[in-house]
Amino acid sequence: MSGKDRRKYLTATVLDQDLLDWSHDNLECRLEIVCDIETGIETIYVSDRNKYVVNPDGSGSFYQARTNIPVITRTLGDWLVPELQFSTITLSISNVDGKYNRYLPGGADYSPWINKSVSVRMGLAELGSSYFNIFSGRITDVGGMKRDIKAVTVVARDVFDSMLADFPRDVLTKAPETFPYLEDSNVGKYLPVIYGDWTTSLDPDKATVPALVINGASPYVYGDDDVLPDAQRQDVELLVTNQPLSYLDTANVYLKASDQWYLVPSSQVTAVGTGNNRFKVKQLGLWKGGEAYKYSQGDTFYVRVKGKDLGAYTDNIVWQARDILITYGGVDPASFGSTWQQYRDKAAPAQSAIANIKSRICENEPKPAIQYALSLLEQVRLEAFISRDQKLAINSLHFEDWTPRDFTLTNFDVVADTFSPYLDDRANFNRARGTFDYHPSRGESAQSTPVLKNVSAISSLSGKEISKQITFPNLYDAATVKAQLTEILKISSSAMEYAQLSVTWRSALLELGDIIYLNIDIGSVVFENVPAMVREIGYDPQGLKLPLKVWVLQLCPYNNGSTVYAGTTGGYSATITTEELV
Repeated sequence: MSGKDRRKYLTATVLDQDLLDWSHDNLECRLEIVCDIETGIETIYVSDRNKYVVNPDGSGSFYQARTNIPVITRTLGDWLVPELQFSTITLSISNVDGKYNRYLPGGADYSPWINKSVSVRMGLAELGSSYFNIFSGRITDVGGMKRDIKAVTVVARDVFDSMLADFPRDVLTKAPETFPYLEDSNVGKYLPVIYGDWTTSLDPDKATVPALVINGASPYVYGDDDVLPDAQRQDVELLVTNQPLSYLDTANVYLKASDQWYLVPSSQVTAVGTGNNRFKVKQLGLWKGGEAYKYSQGDTFYVRVKGKDLGAYTDNIVWQARDILITYGGVDPASFGSTWQQYRDKAAPAQSAIANIKSRICENEPKPAIQYALSLLEQVRLEAFISRDQKLAINSLHFEDWTPRDFTLTNFDVVADTFSPYLDDRANFNRARGTFDYHPSRGESAQSTPVLKNVSAISSLSGKEISKQITFPNLYDAATVKAQLTEILKISSSAMEYAQLSVTWRSALLELGDIIYLNIDIGSVVFENVPAMVREIGYDPQGLKLPLKVWVLQLCPYNNGSTVYAGTTGGYSATITTEELV
């Protein structure tokens, strides 16, 4: 509501939606952006205008008008594409007066700025308590700092970019201090990272986690009878992984030759290591093809194990993803938001009861930790993102979690000529099959679901079937996978749209994953209180515009009172059926 005092922001003590709404009605606000750069000696305070920002304790910092801050964007990315985009910003800081010369080569306080922190914050004028981070990062080690006759330029990447580190990392080598009798065929192989229960649901295999022979080139392990008498044959030594395992089933160690599985008697399995990841198999104690077993180079063994101990959450897919990001992505546990615990413990409804869904991992090919973690979450319809408070948070694609905010975008919020809707052509499909239960022993998924489809969505396209195969490599319960695929089809068969637009600073407090309403009538586009999910949000200091990308849910009604429009075929109440075999 408007008021006669058009400078309410001058006396405000908190930045909230009421103030933004009031200021928007009066066409004036003092939202501004500042940047702090650590040099190792002091903090440099710069902005696009001069200002003195006062902190709650009475202290303050003067920000000099020495830079133009670029557009900074946070995103959920595309659905069913396990990618998290990190921000990179380039700041050119005016140095025409030589103020920063002492930090540069030849200066009295020269110190490389590489890996020093950079933060960009937005808030209300001089009110320091109202500022919140829109970027936290570190100056890059390649091209992170340079200068010319007018400016010092720094390039910083998002603080979470360490999550791009690959895992697994442990590689078998033949060095004397590691495994000097390693066969050449095993040199360079990655030792797997293992989570979850690999002792159950293994059909059609007897066991599926590989155990690698690490002394197969020893003259006392491999050799013909005329070279190596039986009495001198030593045990075959095997290594599963370098990480401690919570359990090794010594009663189910198998030798696989061609398509035949040979059970190694438990009495012949010895010297199990304290981490359950290393053991020996005696030669001559196993019968293979009617003969006492003697090791041949290239023989393959498989075991049943339970992976890394995560306490009560060893099988939980959310907690496995979190542990991978901590262990291999270098993420501080304090950087995870509360939504990780929330979805780890979610127990209802049945199709979204992640607390009851079991997951397992045996990964021996290097890939970015964040990519793998996102893939895990995607299998139970969750997405990770970097929140406004610079935490790793989770967005849910469970219908029951879609609760709209009391926030509506109207024509007055949209920057002229920026509204552009378009069809989501990547995630619109009405027929799908799921493959699941990846077995390392065969390098592929061992199971698949029946074909599921939305008959109404197919009929609305004059019988056109749009098919997709979705992989759930870490899930191994058929009923669980079918439930996830059913819910995915309810969304994907809804003829989803995106809309890209730029909005005014009234939307500054929106968060990724928020569901808002669109009440927009621009040209041929008419949205009357249509719900939409925020998928991407940016901060453009030039006039303080916010570029947005939203997922329009007009034809995807959910169970929390959303409107059903003509032509609706998907959504919470959509009927998904199993395709009958002909």
